[in-house]
Amino acid sequence: MPSFKETYEAVKADIKNGEKNFNVECKMLEEGMQVECTMGAKPFKILIDAPEGLDGTNEGPSPLLVILTSIGACIVAVTKFWAKIMDIKIESLVVNSRGHINLGAIFGIDDNLLAGYDKLEPVIRIKADAPEEKINEMMEKVLSHCPILTNMSGASPVKPKVQIRK
Repeated sequence: MPSFKETYEAVKADIKNGEKNFNVECKMLEEGMQVECTMGAKPFKILIDAPEGLDGTNEGPSPLLVILTSIGACIVAVTKFWAKIMDIKIESLVVNSRGHINLGAIFGIDDNLLAGYDKLEPVIRIKADAPEEKINEMMEKVLSHCPILTNMSGASPVKPKVQIRK
């Protein structure tokens, strides 16, 4: 398995070395709102659910919590990448992802509301062995190169396809 540096150098040498496809299968389970999600070559499995007040069993995080988790985890991962690239030693890094939503939009009660988070506010707390200016420069790189933030900003078209099984 290549190291980060080897991967970075391979992509730097030929941008096509950075092309990857990812696939995730999300399968409805019978109980509550449970969904089994299978991803990666290993494969990894996670159980997605909903709180009891939304017909879930509360056995796993909701899809909305997974969005907040993905934002925080991606910021951490991309910060670690940029710290390696910029030779910065991170002493501590915590991201608290916050989101606000009104369920009335999801339920179709008010179509003027956004059927999703209307506010996403990740709060990044970082301590590193570099001057504040260099940390700020790194964080600008992180926030402009974080794939989850890029996708969440609407940069990637989402084209659902419905296939009705008979």
